[in-house]
Amino acid sequence: MNRPPSASATMQWAAAASTAAEPDTAAEQVAASLAAALGEGPTDLLLFFFTAPLVAGVETLTGTLKRRLAPLCLAGVSGVSVVGERAEYEQGPALTAIAARLPGVEVKPFVMIPSAWGESIADPLEFARHTPGADRAELVIVFGDPFSLDAERVLHAFNTHAPGVRLVGGMASAGPRPYANALVLNDWLAREGGVGIALKGALRVDMVVSQGCRPIGPPLRVTKAERNIIFELDGQPAVERTEQVLRALPEHERAVLRDGLYVGRPARGDASGRGDYLIRNLLGADRDRGAIAVADLVAEQELVRLHVRDAATALEDLELLLAPQEFDARAQGALLFSCNGRGKAFFGQPNRDIATLQTALGATVPTAGFFCAGEFGPVGEKNFLHGHTASIAIVRGKAAGTASSC
Repeated sequence: MNRPPSASATMQWAAAASTAAEPDTAAEQVAASLAAALGEGPTDLLLFFFTAPLVAGVETLTGTLKRRLAPLCLAGVSGVSVVGERAEYEQGPALTAIAARLPGVEVKPFVMIPSAWGESIADPLEFARHTPGADRAELVIVFGDPFSLDAERVLHAFNTHAPGVRLVGGMASAGPRPYANALVLNDWLAREGGVGIALKGALRVDMVVSQGCRPIGPPLRVTKAERNIIFELDGQPAVERTEQVLRALPEHERAVLRDGLYVGRPARGDASGRGDYLIRNLLGADRDRGAIAVADLVAEQELVRLHVRDAATALEDLELLLAPQEFDARAQGALLFSCNGRGKAFFGQPNRDIATLQTALGATVPTAGFFCAGEFGPVGEKNFLHGHTASIAIVRGKAAGTASSC
């Protein structure tokens, strides 16, 4: 469906939240708030995020939001916690949503069925067929189920066939097992796969990907590895070399090891400091073989670096990356996707990510999102699946030139 923008049309965003336990009540409250904020006119895009207690009522959520707001494009995903305009809802039932009126913006949704995202997606024509609107898009929003959608294959396909197009979003996190999450795209509702929405036209998006970890010790060269198992670092057994690095740390540095040890893989060739690495979990160690296991495929001769989780550094990093926003035009909307390892348990107080974002933006900007089991976001010219990050899209309008469609 196409809708030409009126001469006086301007981009509008609105966000709302509800902690009602009943799905119909939650959806009614959110829809009423969004309708009041947007006023008369169409809703081009509506994204909603809901916690585990509301997963069973996803059909009710979807039906009510459709009936009350008649969005041209509707998408939703379940999360262990969700993000609202002013708060992060980490416990109990919660529904957050963000809606937009987007004159001059082309909105193109697509479903990612697992069977369709196999080896055939390596073909550029097959990729184009499954991702309408992705070519030269300003932003592609992606939500996926971590148990059925191969996120790395999705990222490789976008990086190969749509170079320079940025992805934001994350993997559903409300359920710890297959079919425990829910994904929605218009009339499609499923417990597996993924959804995408390509945005192109009269909007400008700034991306911020802030890591929740910092490097310790020197870069280490992988000299022997097989898939996700590192056997040697710097020509020594990986366990032995890792312990050497840890023993060399000053006492105050060792204290942060209680929050876990991670491995950073280079996101770009010249990785040298904080933010240049993809943070991956250290799954375990085999002392008999001197090997360590990492939650990612590792290539021989690449430089990796040990990392630790550090709330103070994570907050400092987010503030630093958001600092330029204070000198830009007022943002009109934002999407915030945080790792499910952040939040109050990590920072020691609630709402740190959303409060830091709103402070940097200088006013309360309509915002929504969720806590993910892996976050999508660009580093340099490529998109990656991250861990322990806050991946943020900040949206502003620009001169309209195309129509909105869905």
